[in-house]
Amino acid sequence: MKILVFFPFTAPQLAELSELAGSLGGHEIVHANTEEEAVQLATGCEVLLGYFPPPVAAATRDLRWIQSFSAGMDKFLYPEIIERGEVVVTNMAGLYAPQGGEHAWAFLLALTRGLLPSIRNMAERSWGLSGPIVELTGSTLGIIGLGGFGTETLQRAAGFGMRVIALDPVRLTAPPGVDAVRPPTRENLHWLLAAADAVVVACPLTAETRHMIGPEELAAMKSSAYLVCVSRGGIIDEEALAQALHNGDIAGLDVVEAEPLGTDSPLWDAPNLILTPHRAGASQHRPRKTFEFFRDNLARYLRDEPLVNVVDKRRGF
Repeated sequence: MKILVFFPFTAPQLAELSELAGSLGGHEIVHANTEEEAVQLATGCEVLLGYFPPPVAAATRDLRWIQSFSAGMDKFLYPEIIERGEVVVTNMAGLYAPQGGEHAWAFLLALTRGLLPSIRNMAERSWGLSGPIVELTGSTLGIIGLGGFGTETLQRAAGFGMRVIALDPVRLTAPPGVDAVRPPTRENLHWLLAAADAVVVACPLTAETRHMIGPEELAAMKSSAYLVCVSRGGIIDEEALAQALHNGDIAGLDVVEAEPLGTDSPLWDAPNLILTPHRAGASQHRPRKTFEFFRDNLARYLRDEPLVNVVDKRRGF
């Protein structure tokens, strides 16, 4: 069997994958650095590890399994992959979750403790006041999505003695630390937004979640509440958010609908906002953890064992 690796692993990592594939059945690892190379090598491949743009997937008629490098699947589940029922897709869900939880809390603490205006004061050598300072301890945290990012955000909330409420389409029994969890209907979304002092959006982008937070949802939030999104752009209506920020809302965004954010976006001039360039999943450990997950899931496949993180291609996660 031929296994195509289309991902920038190091030479020692590729050698380890080759040794693994050879020891578990004499299989061959081929590596591509470009899409053109991947298309040329794809014929006869049963497994594709890493990137899988449409031209590459189309060239792999024997394909049975794709291991994606991404946790979010909104940009990768194109129709040809969804319709190929023989092709299983696995993702990296949960692998980048610890740093995602840390990033959400970095936003929450920076916003509530007035760090952004203080940093701006430093540039002006000003010892001025930094605006309102808010104590999160004992307040209510709303989490939209209890996957990896949401769960890691939840775990860190314990240290602040927060009441936590959540929405999730799968986890309908409240896990430890969550006071109440409901399915993500519009009514329940408004319930969470109205009750929370801080809201963290940690759900995937799907047809159901696209623009789920628009003008009415932003208006449903407390005027003093904070909104943080660390999962995917497109869940929040950015035009509505920009207007809400001018009206006093406060937010932290790691993701936007079209990345990089266009220079004409109203978000650049919006007050009360911290923007980071899609870095919530970043970590010094990410390259190593990504390789180890690929390697271990490949071993499962070659041993005919259940794969980890199988994606429901039609649901999008």
